[in-house]
Amino acid sequence: MTVPFVMLVDDEVPFVETMAKRLASRNIETIVAFSAEEGLEKLKTNQSLDVIVLDIKMPGMNGIEALKELKKVSPLTEVILLTGHATIESGIDGMKLGAYDFLKKPCDIEELASKVEEATKKKRAHDEKIDVWESFMETSTIKELMVPLVEYATVSEDANILEAINALEDAQKAFDPKRYRHRAVIVLNIENRVVGKLSQHDIIQALEPKYKESKERKQGALDHLGFGRKFIESVSLQYNMWDKPLQNLYKKALEQKVKSFMYTPTEGEYIKVSATMNDTIHQLIVGKHHSLLVKDGSDIVGIVRLTDVFEFVRLRLKTMQISEMING
Repeated sequence: MTVPFVMLVDDEVPFVETMAKRLASRNIETIVAFSAEEGLEKLKTNQSLDVIVLDIKMPGMNGIEALKELKKVSPLTEVILLTGHATIESGIDGMKLGAYDFLKKPCDIEELASKVEEATKKKRAHDEKIDVWESFMETSTIKELMVPLVEYATVSEDANILEAINALEDAQKAFDPKRYRHRAVIVLNIENRVVGKLSQHDIIQALEPKYKESKERKQGALDHLGFGRKFIESVSLQYNMWDKPLQNLYKKALEQKVKSFMYTPTEGEYIKVSATMNDTIHQLIVGKHHSLLVKDGSDIVGIVRLTDVFEFVRLRLKTMQISEMING
């Protein structure tokens, strides 16, 4: 392990100067600050600090208040609190707020040096995990996560709604049962190129065309607003929605064409096959999309779904959690 980098924060000048010299003699790089406020400023320009040794009882901002602020600036930097006999409870409170440990003053230099080295190891282990995570996110591409187009539910734009429902059912049966099931159908034109998406929401809407009629009449500013229960009930009554026998739904499923209800993807719903996981997550979240169409040149080769990205992130975080539990 390389030399630990430590900052001593205490208003007692002689104590700080003495401890700094003793830590330096034990091959521990040390900088000092004589108030919590000064310590905060020095932390901002010394982000590589491993450990801060912080006195609790100081004029101005005390150690507990400083701990909260220090953790905001650098959450991974470990903090060892120094406490007098009368403030041991404050030391315990500090550990609840994220301090690594606390020592009573006057503390033994060997014990302090040992605590500093232990805290440094913990801090650097966290740094390594984050470096691995960031590297993985930057180098991983969506190709390994996307669902190939051939495994997705697809229909032609001239297909009817019942054919779309059957295609979705067939694709779900054939899909890996360990992964989230498909919730949409990809629509292809006569040249077998992607021209739209049809969600479960779109399919159900197609069975009651009056939804489309009501939407067309109410286009405008209201499109982007949420509606209350009473308003929704009034629309249902006004347009007599779902007032026909079940046989009529089957007839509609045969008559209604996919192209009348499909959704044409926007520019923001396409992503390159070489995109990193960071790029993918950013595009999904900022665009509020549930899936993206993956392009290799001008061809659509797959679909990356929010559900798969969420599972990817969940598993990586779980792996890091288990590793931390095993290694401490």
